[in-house]
Amino acid sequence: MHFTKCPVVLLHSFIKPVELSTRAMKIGSAVTILAIMIVGLVTHVAVASDVHDGTDFKPASDDYDWIQLTSDEWLKGELISLYENELTFESDNLGRLTLDWEDIRYFRSHNSHRISIRGLSSMSGQLQIDPDSVSLDINGDIQKFPRYRLVAVTPAAYRELDNWRGNAVLGTNFRRGNTETTEFNLLASLERRTPRSRVNLDYLGNFNEADGEQVANNHRLNGNWDLFSGSRFFWRPVLGQLYRDPFQNISRQGTFETGVGYELIDNSKTEWQVTGGLGVNIIRYQSTEPDEPSNETSPALSLGTNFETELTPWMDFMFLMHMTFLDEDSGNYQHHMLTTLSTDLVGNFDVDVSLIWDRIGKPQQRADGSTPEKDDYRLMIGLGYDF
Repeated sequence: MHFTKCPVVLLHSFIKPVELSTRAMKIGSAVTILAIMIVGLVTHVAVASDVHDGTDFKPASDDYDWIQLTSDEWLKGELISLYENELTFESDNLGRLTLDWEDIRYFRSHNSHRISIRGLSSMSGQLQIDPDSVSLDINGDIQKFPRYRLVAVTPAAYRELDNWRGNAVLGTNFRRGNTETTEFNLLASLERRTPRSRVNLDYLGNFNEADGEQVANNHRLNGNWDLFSGSRFFWRPVLGQLYRDPFQNISRQGTFETGVGYELIDNSKTEWQVTGGLGVNIIRYQSTEPDEPSNETSPALSLGTNFETELTPWMDFMFLMHMTFLDEDSGNYQHHMLTTLSTDLVGNFDVDVSLIWDRIGKPQQRADGSTPEKDDYRLMIGLGYDF
């Protein structure tokens, strides 16, 4: 009996420490895992306290303007302008940047800026913009407005030259040999913008000579002055057009009107406006039959639309249509259509492809009894420069 019980006692004595050891290992593992979790949590909190997500971080007061993108990135530099949902910002390292206003979350100025609020006059002060509001500090008096009412921002001390921009597109074609051809096309525009007004000047000229004989020589100059009311409507006190095309039997033509316009779309990528005007049209024909007058004056009613959109970051599309309704002796109806596809090349240079369609509803007969064609079409490919 004594010897038969000894193995059982010995086995029991061995198993018990093993069980205790296993329990100790389990407890130790749990404690280790818990300790790792605590260390990880503390580390995460410490790192998070040092790394700003862009929401709580505010730049220090210094000699720079600051902007924050919706990607939480911060840039310091100088704000050049904000107009028509495009912000121009200059950085010492990145140079001059043009950014979509919808990509800007926060802005803070270090000096005085002039702002235009829709429906109000311009004001100047130290500016701060967040996702919802615009705050302007005018000598300690804080003025606050909803962000969507902000129209434009410019430095309080700015140059007149900063209000201007333009572009020019030149197309040429030379051919020598059996046929000698010389062709020039020039499309140029100049625009002055302020928060309250806009002045546009546009020129389109074509000259084509084949075997020493002119086959095209026309010139069109358009100009308008717009005044903004703070809403989508704007007043166009002056709208004018000068046109010359001897091959259309038009020696000189001038149209002078006043009218109104409405912005259908106005965001960072697309602008679409429609206009209407009423005025007078004066035309002098290149030649007429003996019993026909060479000068005509007519009331003029015009309708127009201008559409521009950014198809991609490197390609823009533009469509312009201007229609003028006249009396029978002045041609009855005229329109000018221009559509352009502009592709960025390098820097401020781009390649433009334009289709132009001019139409006169009732062309005036020439002295020899011939009648010009109603429609003129031109395809223009040229090198453009934006400035």
